[in-house]
Amino acid sequence: MRSKEGHSPRGTKICDALRNTRRQYLANPTLIDNLPSYIFSQLNLIRLASKMPVSQILLLRHGHRQPWSLNPATGEYSSREPFPTGLPADPPLAPEGVSQSEETAKHLSRYLKEHADQGRLRIYSSLFYRCLETLRPSVVALRDAVGDSSVSYNLQVRGETGVGEWFGRAWFIQPRPADAAQLRKFFPWVDENYEPKLTPVDKGEKIHELHDRVAKGLALVIEDVDNEFAAAGKGDQEVTLLLCSHAAAIIASGRALTGNVPVDYNEIDFGCFTSGISKFVRKKVPAAGEAYFSDDWRNSGGVAGGWDCELNSDTSHLSGGPQNGWHFQGDQAFDSYEAASKMGITELSGSRDP
Repeated sequence: MRSKEGHSPRGTKICDALRNTRRQYLANPTLIDNLPSYIFSQLNLIRLASKMPVSQILLLRHGHRQPWSLNPATGEYSSREPFPTGLPADPPLAPEGVSQSEETAKHLSRYLKEHADQGRLRIYSSLFYRCLETLRPSVVALRDAVGDSSVSYNLQVRGETGVGEWFGRAWFIQPRPADAAQLRKFFPWVDENYEPKLTPVDKGEKIHELHDRVAKGLALVIEDVDNEFAAAGKGDQEVTLLLCSHAAAIIASGRALTGNVPVDYNEIDFGCFTSGISKFVRKKVPAAGEAYFSDDWRNSGGVAGGWDCELNSDTSHLSGGPQNGWHFQGDQAFDSYEAASKMGITELSGSRDP
């Protein structure tokens, strides 16, 4: 990804460091007396400034899915027909969603091929079936294009529940996805050795709790990948994360990455059309001793150093354009039997009109 001036994020940091060196010399010409050590120290700063393993994040919402139903009076989820995993709130894609995933694969397999070839791509996903099914054509295309087994190993999908689905706070136990080992019979490229960084609480979350969970989950994932490349001596490479998730988590992710959190969580800011792609470019890496996440993340300018949003649920790769948008409408909380008993059985389709 290039800036308007033509520099990559890493190149921009190097240029900034060089300009800073020039300013310091002009302000204090006596530095020439100790020029060798001064140059060495500045080159070291440039080297540190250039270390930005995760330089961009692509957020992909799953394709249009089949619906399920919820009876909040009983806490029972159901579906019209059995789903592949046998879990009633874990539907596959609808035919339209399958088409969206295939069109997305044509786009991503071109855009990410160089990243995949060079081992600079890491893929994360919610473990719900619809997200992995959305990724399937892209993962297969990228793995086929790479060919080299040592490189395609890096194209395993890491199932991260920390950035997974949100069902709202309830008095009953909310759905959980199948685990990675179970899902490998459908998606053999799911990494069964990866341990999720966070797991949502059993009875769901209110909106502010969802935002906290997603912010921390993202920070942990980014830090993990930064450390992975640093430990391998590849801290100067620019790495892309592709992350497939759900509407609520994607909205919360945009807010967590940029630090732009509205007072009213219902505000429509970050989009989440089915198979829409959002792109975030990193501003900086946290300095030594600086946390990737803090409880005060809403006032930090974004987790893991902060990010700029360059694409907001872009659907230009889809023949059908933007579809099945979604936004928050209150806490979706079922906190009492009395409130739940008045709601009746509700079919949840995954879309919501503005």
